[in-house]
Amino acid sequence: MDLFRKTLIKLTILNAALLILLLSLLGGTIYFYEKNVTFRNSDQALMKSVDSPDVPRMNQRPMPGGGMVEQRLRNPRLYWVIVNAKNEQKKSSLDFAEGTQVSKRFFKPFLTATSENSVEQRVDDNYYHLLVRKADIDGQAFKVIFINDVTAEKNLLKTLQMIILLGLAIGAFVSIIAGYFLAWRALQPIEKAWNRQNRFVADASHELRTPLSIIQLKIEGLLRQPRQKVQESGEDIAVMLDETRRLSKLVGNLLTLARSDANRLEVTLAPFDLKAMFKKVTEPFSEMAEFEEKAFSLEVSEDPIYINGDEQRVHQLLVILLDNAMKFTSKNGAIQVACSRENKFAKLTVSDSGCGLSEKELPHIFDRFYQADQSRTERKGTGLGLSIADWIVSKHRGKIEVESELGKGTTFTVRLPLMKNEPEIERNAQGEDAEHDEKA
Repeated sequence: MDLFRKTLIKLTILNAALLILLLSLLGGTIYFYEKNVTFRNSDQALMKSVDSPDVPRMNQRPMPGGGMVEQRLRNPRLYWVIVNAKNEQKKSSLDFAEGTQVSKRFFKPFLTATSENSVEQRVDDNYYHLLVRKADIDGQAFKVIFINDVTAEKNLLKTLQMIILLGLAIGAFVSIIAGYFLAWRALQPIEKAWNRQNRFVADASHELRTPLSIIQLKIEGLLRQPRQKVQESGEDIAVMLDETRRLSKLVGNLLTLARSDANRLEVTLAPFDLKAMFKKVTEPFSEMAEFEEKAFSLEVSEDPIYINGDEQRVHQLLVILLDNAMKFTSKNGAIQVACSRENKFAKLTVSDSGCGLSEKELPHIFDRFYQADQSRTERKGTGLGLSIADWIVSKHRGKIEVESELGKGTTFTVRLPLMKNEPEIERNAQGEDAEHDEKA
C-alpha cells in the first residue's frame, strides 16, 4: 500500500469521524431539547395541581364541578390520591368517577412514593410523573400524591429517538462516503504535484546525463592522447563547449522553473512599449534567418503598444517563441511575426512553415521536458522553453494559444492585457521625446 493510499484511508476515517460526531451532537441536541420542552408542559400542569387550594377534606365527598374534580375533567391524564402514614389510600380523584375498587387498583403502585420532586415511574407499559406533598387534614398527617400520565410524551420521545438513531446510521454511511470523497479530492492536487515532481526529477536527471556523458567521454579521449596538439583536438573541444553551453542553459531553465514552483521568482511589473521591444528582439533573428536562407517577415503596429509587465521576462518569452520557430523551420521556409492590438489586449503572433505538430502532440506542448519528434530538426532542445513561456504569460494574466498542422507549420498567439491609462502614458512619452529634440 503506497503512501497516498494510507493517507487517503486516514483522512477518510478522520473526516467520517468528524461528520459522525457533528451528526451525533445535532441529534442529541434535538432529542434533549424536545424532551425538555415536552416534559416542561406536563410538569407545569403537575405543579398547578399541587398549588391548587381545592385539595378535598377527608369528610368531604368530591362532587362534579368542585376543585380537583374540575381539574380532573379538564386534564384527563392528571390524578391525585391522599395516603395516610401507613401508606393506605384514603381518598383519590377516581373514587367518584371509577369507584373505590378500581381506584385502589390504579393507585396501588404509587402509594409508597415519597419524593417531593417530580420523578418518573413506569407501570406496565405506561409512564407517570409523580409529586408528593404533605398535608394536614382534620388534624391528621397525610401525604397527597399527584400523578400525571406522560405515556404519550414518552412514546413520542421513543419515536424521535428511533428516528435519530436511524438517521445516525444512515448519516454514518453517508459520512464514510463523503469522507472518502473529501479526502480523495484534497489529495488530488498533492498527488499530482508529487507525481509531477518525480517526473521532473527523472526527466532532469535524464537530460543532465546526456551532456555530462558526452563531456566525460571527450575528456577521457583527450587524456588517452596527452601529446596531441590543441589543433588536432579542436573538434572534440568544440563538442564539449557546445554541450557545456547546452548544460548551462538547461540548468538555468531548471532553476527558473524550480523558483516559479516555489513562488520565489518575482515578476516586476512596470509600463513599457511592447512594440519597441518587439522590433529590437526580432532584429537579430531576422539576420539569422537571412543567413540560414529562411524568409522572415515582420508586421508591427504604427502606434506604441504599452503593457504593464516585466520587460526582461517578456523579452525571454519572445526569444523562446522565435528560437522555437527558427529551430523547426527548414531551409527556404518562412517565419512570420506580428505585434498588434486586439480589443483590450496586445497580440503577439509567431508563425512558421516548419514541420508542424500532430493532434496528439498539441495537448503536451507546454509540458516540461516534452519535445516533438527530434528527427524533424537538427537542433537540440531541452523541452523547457515553452513551459517557461507558459509561466511568463500566466504571470502577466495573459493567454497563449497554439495552432499547428503536421507538415504545414505552427502558429503561437500570445495576448497580454494593455495598460488601462495607455493614452496618458503615450502622451507623456511623446512630450519627453519632444523635449529631448528641443534640447538637441
